[in-house]
Amino acid sequence: MPPTSAQYNVTILDHHWFNDEIYELRCTRPPGFTFQPGQFVELGHQHLEREYTIVSAPEEAVLRLLIKRMPQGNLSVLLAELPPGTILNLSAAKGYFCFQPSDKQPCFIATGTGIAPFIAMYAAGVRDFTLLHGVRHPSALVYRNELNAAARCYMPCLSAPIPTGTDFPCFQGYVSTYVRTVLPHGDYDFYLCGRRAMIHDLTHLLDERYPQARIYSEAYD
Repeated sequence: MPPTSAQYNVTILDHHWFNDEIYELRCTRPPGFTFQPGQFVELGHQHLEREYTIVSAPEEAVLRLLIKRMPQGNLSVLLAELPPGTILNLSAAKGYFCFQPSDKQPCFIATGTGIAPFIAMYAAGVRDFTLLHGVRHPSALVYRNELNAAARCYMPCLSAPIPTGTDFPCFQGYVSTYVRTVLPHGDYDFYLCGRRAMIHDLTHLLDERYPQARIYSEAYD
């Protein structure tokens, strides 16, 4: 794998919007660029730079990144508006939040766009996992159908009231509440990705309820 200081140029191909805030940015994949599912890159344009997780499978010819357009996020707003053909700067892949096969049941827990590394793991062929995805509204459950088909158990955890007419199972509450009150006891490897506060709280909870579990985590602000 190239050193993490390596730099590449990529070209925007298009945007795929999931809702008014979340989109997938699709770019060309530069020659020689390699990564492991779960890793992230630093993406830059006009002296702005931000870390985003790759959601492509390792063999894909296109590089896909999951991004949430934040009102205060200068780069996420800019990237949402840039036309196809725009050239961006890209670092080598970084990070160690990668799937570690074992004889334990993998349990993925994400909030918001923290789902991204688990999309990459799914794209690379990981199956039969438990997945809890915490969001406010169903529209933020990106890749729901694909993940549900691949999971042993897929449970959206909605912090806002579940809308009338929702036609798939949901849990009303936070992922931590689901772990505390619903998640069956078992022999798990836990993978946590999301806000630091969520990871802090869940790590303590998992240490209490599953003292033999291995916990892997990646936090973002």
